[in-house]
Amino acid sequence: MRPILAIALVLLLAAVLACGSDGDVGGPTPSTSQPPRTAGDAPATRSPSPAAVERTPDPGAPLYIALGDSLSAGAGASDRDSTAFVPLVHAALGGNVGLLNLGHSGDDSEELIQHGHLHAAIAEIGARNGDSSPDNDVILVTLEIGGNDLLDLYFDLVVPGVCPNVTEALRKPVCVDALRQTLDGFTPNLRDTIARLRQADSDLRIVLLTLYNPFSGSAITAFEPIADLSLEGAPDTSFPEGLNDLIRVEAQASGVILADLQPLFAGKGREYIALDLIHPNDAGYGVMANAILAAIRR
Repeated sequence: MRPILAIALVLLLAAVLACGSDGDVGGPTPSTSQPPRTAGDAPATRSPSPAAVERTPDPGAPLYIALGDSLSAGAGASDRDSTAFVPLVHAALGGNVGLLNLGHSGDDSEELIQHGHLHAAIAEIGARNGDSSPDNDVILVTLEIGGNDLLDLYFDLVVPGVCPNVTEALRKPVCVDALRQTLDGFTPNLRDTIARLRQADSDLRIVLLTLYNPFSGSAITAFEPIADLSLEGAPDTSFPEGLNDLIRVEAQASGVILADLQPLFAGKGREYIALDLIHPNDAGYGVMANAILAAIRR
């Protein structure tokens, strides 16, 4: 089997795992987590979706809300309810803080809004932070989104060989136009999401995450440069800024807390990425949780 075909088959398998065939149908799922077990670098397995352990947060206790895609849902973790970044952050908050995990596998920046997960978060923030009691406020929102905006391009254009590398991608109008359209569409979606959260509570503590390059230092390094172009841009090209640059700009403009994952995962694909080649393993999720907690402390 030719190497590019083998890579394509592996990535198509990763696409199935990455893009939400978890049985994640229906609406956002409230959940709480037990204190996490030690987050070792265990082999990644397909664990039940959050919907399988539905619980209702205590209406009288403070609350942490997670918004995002399969990363917030915990895909790739050995146990989504203890070793993914959301339950790790939740456990670190301590006390009687509840958890509402609205992460939904497969969502891109537009679907986060359209599928109702953002609306559910805003409703919860309005009800809790707008009442007379400070004891039940939403005290933290984590937001990660954009991975599926780019993954659509990889599986539609990169894996089939239409845009196989940076040189070809920058030369072909179909590749340039597709990435430009994706980046141009992402910014208003992210800006709208943050604005709506701020409208629900102007003092809300929001941590916004950048994206990591899952191919960096992994077994599939052929796609690392084109992923870097999409995430970080490249000087003297049509894309001096990538999606992570847009995230950083919006974080600064809106005053939210930024947790920059990209440098933490650089070159660490074999250590931090699960067997599906896209999502973090337990060690990677531990890095994400620590980055969020460090950003909050700063």
